[in-house]
Amino acid sequence: MLRLIFTLSLFILTPLACADVLKLKNNAPQTYVVVKGDTLWDISEKYLNSPWRWPELWGFNTQIADPHWIYPGDQITLVYVNGKPTLVINKGKPKMTMTRHGRKSSKNKPIPTVPLADIEQFLTHSLVVMNAQLDDAATLVGSERDTLFYKKHDIIFANQALVSGQKYGIYSRGRTFVSPATKAILGTELELVGRATVTVSASISRLEINNVNTEIRNGQFILPLVEELPPYFMPKAAAKDIKSSVIGSALYYKDSGKNNVVIIDGGTAQNIEVGSVFSIFQPGKIQFVDGDGNVRDPVVYRAFDNVKAYFIDSDSQRLPNVYRGDLMVFRTFENLSYALITNIKRPVRTGDDLINP
Repeated sequence: MLRLIFTLSLFILTPLACADVLKLKNNAPQTYVVVKGDTLWDISEKYLNSPWRWPELWGFNTQIADPHWIYPGDQITLVYVNGKPTLVINKGKPKMTMTRHGRKSSKNKPIPTVPLADIEQFLTHSLVVMNAQLDDAATLVGSERDTLFYKKHDIIFANQALVSGQKYGIYSRGRTFVSPATKAILGTELELVGRATVTVSASISRLEINNVNTEIRNGQFILPLVEELPPYFMPKAAAKDIKSSVIGSALYYKDSGKNNVVIIDGGTAQNIEVGSVFSIFQPGKIQFVDGDGNVRDPVVYRAFDNVKAYFIDSDSQRLPNVYRGDLMVFRTFENLSYALITNIKRPVRTGDDLINP
């Protein structure tokens, strides 16, 4: 109870960053007990139609440096502070386990922002690089063993001097992405196929393979491993002047749904940040109305209709954009980003536009 009172006093003294009052769902629960498998997003979705605004609901702002870690068993209570809805936490009794050294440690882990299982491989296994980086990258050029594919503990050779004792990732080349608007190359996707440690540093370095995810063979790239990124994300609305679009599905789906990962046009160079939230819209179709008032769908356009539709003249009509859902960026590169679809109303497809939510 003392913790609850203290938390309430903290919220009263520290105003929320956002001045407008959050609108709760009509069926928002007064109390909720956190269970294993919950995420901050899931819980906030019980209260808000726009769950990405959960930092406001939980009382987060720039003056609070560390997040409130929430564990299974904690009870969440809805209160109002200065007329604003706020969730406060009454900590549950922690589940303890005995370590091999005879010490007690907490068995529970704090709940993440979003389902980590859906994005884990894109945090550490996938990489997007520019072609210039590939030109400078070390390449796997052979092994002590004559074979097409290499296995764990094989000694392999790289065509550059690498750092002795350091662990590297072995990557295969994937898709190259091109900007739909400018046709400029945005980056090439690499997939982690294994890890290896440098045993001898020289103009031709030796490495021992530590583990194999999929086929390792000559010609693949050897790059420093990506450090594990934090599983905690602070969502915020993308800036209004940033325009982007979906340019692919991370798992090659035609239609992407909730908790699927997509690749979007734009990254750090376009001021897209980790945590940026966008709304997804299907661009409005252009339909041609002939002289008799008949409407023809684009799939049955004649060549002349396409020309007229391009200029959207008086005989053409652009239909309104169609809302598909929302997504949150969780990893950025120079000109591309990975994003998780957090809300879905209709399937998301390549070519959908992204705008400020």
